[in-house]
Amino acid sequence: MNVGSIGSDVIGIAALFFTINLAKRNAVVDVYKTKIYILASTITIVLLSLEILDIWGQSVQNVENIWLYKLENVMGFFLSPVVPFILLFLYNNATNNKIHYSIPLLLNSAISIASYKTGWIFYFDQAATYHRGILFFVPIAAGFFYYTLLMTSIMKNDSKYEKDDMLFLKYVFFMPVLGVSLQLYFVDFHIVWPSVALALLLYYVFLRELQFKYDVISGIMNRKAFESEMELYNSGDNVVALVVLDLNDLKKINDSKGHHAGDKAILISATVLQESFEKIGKAYRIGGDEFCALCAGASEEDIAEALKKLENLLLEVNNIHDMKIELAYGYAFYRKEEGKSIYETFKYADRRMYEHKAKLKGLYGRRVDDIEMIYMENLKEAWKKTDPSL
Repeated sequence: MNVGSIGSDVIGIAALFFTINLAKRNAVVDVYKTKIYILASTITIVLLSLEILDIWGQSVQNVENIWLYKLENVMGFFLSPVVPFILLFLYNNATNNKIHYSIPLLLNSAISIASYKTGWIFYFDQAATYHRGILFFVPIAAGFFYYTLLMTSIMKNDSKYEKDDMLFLKYVFFMPVLGVSLQLYFVDFHIVWPSVALALLLYYVFLRELQFKYDVISGIMNRKAFESEMELYNSGDNVVALVVLDLNDLKKINDSKGHHAGDKAILISATVLQESFEKIGKAYRIGGDEFCALCAGASEEDIAEALKKLENLLLEVNNIHDMKIELAYGYAFYRKEEGKSIYETFKYADRRMYEHKAKLKGLYGRRVDDIEMIYMENLKEAWKKTDPSL
């Protein structure tokens, strides 16, 4: 019996149970990604358990239990491509309107089930010895197909991650590919699913690290990441456009429809912002109802086009939702040669946002200082309603 392989499988199962428990207690990045992670980890635990049974079965070689060995292998080959297929759903752009991507999965499923009788992928001789069949490559090819799509999706999302994050992700998801390659060459090695378990464990660590950079409600980068990026640009030579945005009437939404609706309004706003500026910059949530887009190297035309797209998306959103999403915005360009810091540029963009907010609220024509004062007075009145001691 290959005790070393069983030991690595058991460690993999224990590690995944541990991270699943942590993921259930605290969502990683967002609830959707957490569910995908838990599902992929659960299937990997099943595959590791099947591998343990398979190793044990090969060591015993009991002819009477051939049916059990066959069933274990059918399930193993059936589920093998499912893990990378599920991980694809971590990146929506990899699955939207691409139902045909499930064809290799369905084909592998049919061949795996048929192999119980036909021996296409595997078979056992009369001495209960395991052999590879003529279609042994099918589940491997299906798995590689989905891992290739996964790596492509990661690279398409490179604008959402820092360079170090992207490099780490590529290494993480390359581990199972390396494991498959080694197991194909060294037949007695059983390292594919331990390598997948390790990759999922490291991916969980990666998602946890993203918690420090991403806002849980909106799904876009948070204020800490924003401040780090601002400091980086302030010491660099790039021309940077700063677009400051504010979600109007968030408190009114919270009071009238509940905080769940308020969170939904924040998520919709962030999604619209990110989609509008994805080609030219990065989106951040920098406060309760405040957002910002930083666009290095963008031109006036680029910003105008992105804001036009934002307005059109808001119209579409407001046609299908029962609450009105309204974003006030203002922008300014930071150029180092002008002698002002990026923080002064941000303040100017913020003031322009207040001008736009005033126009939307029917206060256009008043001084920005007056508008800010009215805004703060309204906010203070709202606080007094909840705490009379103020």
